[in-house]
Amino acid sequence: MPTDDIIHVYGHRWAQDLLRAAVLARRTSHAYLFTGADHIGKTTLARAFAQALTCTSPGEQGLGGCGQCRSCHLAALQAHPDHRSIVPEKGKIRVDAVREIIHEATLSPIEGQFKVFIITAFDRANPNAANALLKTLEEPSASTRILLISSQSANLLPTITSRCQIVNLRPLSTETVARALQENWQVPTELAQLLAGLSRGRLGWAVEMATQPAAWESYQLQFQRMQALPRQGVVERMTLAAELARGDDIESILQPWLLFWRDVLFLQQTGPQLVLHRDQLSALQDLAQRTQPAAVRRFLAALMQTATYSRQNVSLQLAMESLLLKVPVSS
Repeated sequence: MPTDDIIHVYGHRWAQDLLRAAVLARRTSHAYLFTGADHIGKTTLARAFAQALTCTSPGEQGLGGCGQCRSCHLAALQAHPDHRSIVPEKGKIRVDAVREIIHEATLSPIEGQFKVFIITAFDRANPNAANALLKTLEEPSASTRILLISSQSANLLPTITSRCQIVNLRPLSTETVARALQENWQVPTELAQLLAGLSRGRLGWAVEMATQPAAWESYQLQFQRMQALPRQGVVERMTLAAELARGDDIESILQPWLLFWRDVLFLQQTGPQLVLHRDQLSALQDLAQRTQPAAVRRFLAALMQTATYSRQNVSLQLAMESLLLKVPVSS
């Protein structure tokens, strides 16, 4: 890993160039909205940008932070007095947290030129919180920079997005993810390639799987559960639906299932060359032979619809029960 205090961003070169140019020209916007899939690098990019905004000697590398000054050191430690990060509490960004930002935005920076606020998952802000922040975006302070992060930007108020410069991050290439895992986290080549394929361009997800054994075990558990479901009866499926509905993050369960059945469908229609779960090829081939492609396609559509429901005010247990009743039955 690098030894300086620069917060490194892997990939997204166009975004790094855009933001660094604004820092060096001293022409940054008062608010930015970083969008893209979960774990794609939005928060890392925002932290690196915040570091560059308060760097005392910005330069040409990365997003502009020198990685040597006191400000960069504090930013790397997430201890900078002019940086503030807001994350959802119990799944929501609440109005009290936004009011704290509004108050702090009226104060002068302690060390640097700017006070920088990073608000993660702003699509989870309740209406009162979103409307409260809107007033600050409409009348920005010259010494305040607000960095919003969202994987569901379509759910944000148009009046919010119209007042931000939008930086929409795209998935990294499989090669970029695999190389980053090998070079910077010393992940063995075979595992790096497997995780890179499964990540769908989300380096943060791949790093989590590679460095946190419990996360990889949880992912494998979802694979095993889905592998067993086609043989299970209604009672077993309803029991599992109730268990899953009590969890905190339904989407983290649905995503592995979506990739699982994607692989099954590819095996049924084109063969193994596009399969992501190369380590589970035998089990996938067995299921591909025992299920009908039409049923697999219907279940994939149901999975995507249920992922949408999970972000709305619906009964998760009913949604999961409906989903699990649509699991293709093995012959």
